Order: sequence, then structure tokens, then C-alpha cells
Amino acid sequence: MRLLCIDFGLKFVGVAVADFPGITARALDTIRADKVAPLSVIARLCRDEGIGKILIGFPFSDVEGEIHHNIRAFRAELEATLPGMPIEFVDESYSSQEAEQLMASSGLGRKKKTRAQDSEAAKLVLLRYLRAHDGESFF
Repeated sequence: MRLLCIDFGLKFVGVAVADFPGITARALDTIRADKVAPLSVIARLCRDEGIGKILIGFPFSDVEGEIHHNIRAFRAELEATLPGMPIEFVDESYSSQEAEQLMASSGLGRKKKTRAQDSEAAKLVLLRYLRAHDGESFF
């Protein structure tokens, strides 16, 4: 079974895939929300990649802000677009900062770093999920 992890943002949506159970994840192209509809791209990815479960990075914290509301609204839209698809929030704490550090040492230009950073963050969240659920059954 394959997993898709999403690092949601209003401008950029990072995505990564992995087999479950597995030890590796692959960052995909970051979706530019101002250029294409993220839901249609994600629906196509789920079909093309044989996705069986979606993980959405969610900042677990005591204080809820606008981003929390935006992510919850995105999840509701995703559930309507892909009825029956299991969707789970997973902790994305510090993933963007870690991805930024990785991108800083990547040797990529500024534009390429910006485009890749969100999908790298999704990949980091997915790898954490795989490590935390090592040896468990999928459902």
C-alpha cells in the first residue's frame, strides 16, 4: 500500500510518497496553488501512484491559528474529492525548518530551493511517520 503525505500551504503544497511499511520516501514536485488546483493534482497522484492513505502535515500545538483552520478546510475538501480515502493528520513540527536547512546545503539555486522545500518537508514528515509505525499493519 502506498502513502501520500501533504505539506499544505496557501501558495505551495508539498507532496511525497512512500510504500508502507517502508523505510524510504520520495519527494514529488511541489504544487503551485496559484497555478493549478491542488485537489485535482492530488486526485490524479492518488490514482497514478496507487495511494491507499493520505497523511496531512498538521502543526500540533496548544495555540490554534489561521493555518490550522486552513488545513482543516483543505482536508474537508480533500475528503469530498476523494470519498472513502483514509486521511490522517500527522505532526509536522519543525519539518519546514529541517527542509530549509537541507535545501540550503543542496547547491540548488534560490528558485529551485523554494520549489523543492515544501515537498522535502512532506518527505520528512512521511519518514517520521514510517519510523513511528514500523512493523504495524496499514489499517
